[in-house]
Amino acid sequence: MSYPKDILEIKRNLLKEVSSTSVVTKNENFNSLYYDQSKIILDARKAFDGLIPYSGLGANSTNDYFSSIDLVGGNLKTDVDHSKVDLSLSIGGRYSNKKITTDIPFFISGMSYGSLKLPAKIALHLALNQLAEDGIRVLMNTGEGGALPWEIHGFENGDSNVMEYVSRLLKEHNLDSIDREQLFQRNYPLVVQYASGRFWKDPDYLLNADAIEIKIGQGAKIGHGGLLPGSKVTELVAENRGIPAYKSAHSPSRHLDILGPEDLVAKILELREITNWSVPIIVKVGASRVHDDIAIILKSYADAAAIDGYVGGTGAAPWEIRDSIGINTVPAIRLAKDAIDDYYSKIDLDEFKLIAHGGIWDSKRIAKCIALGSNGVGIGTGFLISMGCTLVQDCYTNTCPAGLTGSYEKLNIQSSVKRIVNYIKGTRIELQNIVGSLGKKSVQDLNKEDLFATDEISNMVSGLSTNDKNYYRKIKSMIIAYSKKNLR
Repeated sequence: MSYPKDILEIKRNLLKEVSSTSVVTKNENFNSLYYDQSKIILDARKAFDGLIPYSGLGANSTNDYFSSIDLVGGNLKTDVDHSKVDLSLSIGGRYSNKKITTDIPFFISGMSYGSLKLPAKIALHLALNQLAEDGIRVLMNTGEGGALPWEIHGFENGDSNVMEYVSRLLKEHNLDSIDREQLFQRNYPLVVQYASGRFWKDPDYLLNADAIEIKIGQGAKIGHGGLLPGSKVTELVAENRGIPAYKSAHSPSRHLDILGPEDLVAKILELREITNWSVPIIVKVGASRVHDDIAIILKSYADAAAIDGYVGGTGAAPWEIRDSIGINTVPAIRLAKDAIDDYYSKIDLDEFKLIAHGGIWDSKRIAKCIALGSNGVGIGTGFLISMGCTLVQDCYTNTCPAGLTGSYEKLNIQSSVKRIVNYIKGTRIELQNIVGSLGKKSVQDLNKEDLFATDEISNMVSGLSTNDKNYYRKIKSMIIAYSKKNLR
């Protein structure tokens, strides 16, 4: 789905002119909050040609609950050396023979080649290699579009077809000067997505992965499936995905061979056999019926579950789906943790891990997610911002002001690598300071006792118990007062 430049200019001008809260109208009796900037942009697009409006990045949520949940300091328990706080994350070992371990609990969410342009993907790859040299292992997810050759092949083992494709890739993007041997190094753990579109054709995609993520859905378009517009499916993208060029690539809203819990078990066992039970398997779902979904995943031979709140980013989603359907990240974590606690109330705790996605980009939100019950978090938009994303949300149009999802020639790879490294190192230090200030020596020791909800709604959706008594006492007093006044 793409729009002519004039409709994009309409949108950008509206974004500049319209207030972030409301539109001023001449009629004082008119509720101006009804027509916010999102509504105006939607109407402008539909009025242009009647097409369903699409958007990139995450939903425009009015309340994601993070801002109304506070972190509680350690006070008398703050004798922790912040620089020695353990931030590691380990996934696997529940059924897999191997684990993947990273030095920080946040990682790069799935953003595939095609959705992102090649220079952005290379910048992420080189940045993680540089961090590994500095002793910081960071995990990256390929996204559903398949892996790039240097992510799953070694330089010495690359066959002639692979190397010929790499040469065409780099030449097309004016990157011939890149050192091939350096490019083919991968010193970080890689999670590959086994998604409903099956956009990969190389057997090494699964065999050389450090972990596999079965993508059932994502938060930005629950029940709808994915879309890569035809204008972004270049010949090189199509060749990497094994699909026709310049035709929109649709991902079904569900795996066609996973129609229920039994099919999920069968698919996981199939992947276990292919990989000789060696790599961890994660199942990712969009946050909708979270408790039921996590309960099913727990019984399916998976090592971990990933939940994606509806504020999670995307390259392209129908606006009404992205902003209207799903559950936010905070209540999704609460529901997932409830399902996990219910399951392990009957059996001994094992190595099952919970990963959270959606609207998480800074150290405070990472800490809050882990305290609520997740073991790690995936970040997408935060890494895009570190490379210059201006949040225009035109990711699907092939025209990106920062050169990330379009207009690739605008992106400076070396500058982007430096920014990504700084973003990760800075967030790492912040997170160590937060965890240490809470009196904990490991980020995995965070729990709900380290959080306090500042309003009743956030208290209820997050499952925090810190001010339950105050809330229910208030409700009780209101009921008593009403009874005395009206039920005499």
